[in-house]
Amino acid sequence: MWGLRAKYCALCGAELISAQVEGRERKRCPSCSFVLYLNPASAAAAVVLDGQGRVLLMRRSIPPHQGSWALPAGYQEVDEGPRETVVREVREETGIEIAVQELLDVIFIPDDPRKPANVTVFLCREVGGQLAAGDDALDAAWFPLDALPEDLGFACNVEILEGVRKRHSSG
Repeated sequence: MWGLRAKYCALCGAELISAQVEGRERKRCPSCSFVLYLNPASAAAAVVLDGQGRVLLMRRSIPPHQGSWALPAGYQEVDEGPRETVVREVREETGIEIAVQELLDVIFIPDDPRKPANVTVFLCREVGGQLAAGDDALDAAWFPLDALPEDLGFACNVEILEGVRKRHSSG
């Protein structure tokens, strides 16, 4: 697992040991009070709809799910909130400028091979830009909600888009 490779204290450099801390086995420093807590990353994803009710997807050029279509998404930087993250990621991956409309969900992804993450999912609308695949995308395209590509990466993308499709078709 991703955080288990740490061997040394981030504060004093002493070698970490395994010990019971707060009822759980954790790595801690025997020389100072540092405890290595394995926390999930923060990320944000966008469900961007255009004026025709189509959803914006990008084809991933990097693992995991390399070559599959996915919602524009990415990890949150330390100096930005989730809304800022999703605006930046959509622009970087697709060239599209967006306005965030509402929070759809917060999803915990425990099995991402990079690291577990809490993903904040926003419903957004297109407000400008030019559709173009970014550095970590092979392609970017608009798809009708009832004609999504079969090679969607990430199980949560399938669930999110099914919920949006049902919501959109019911008005």
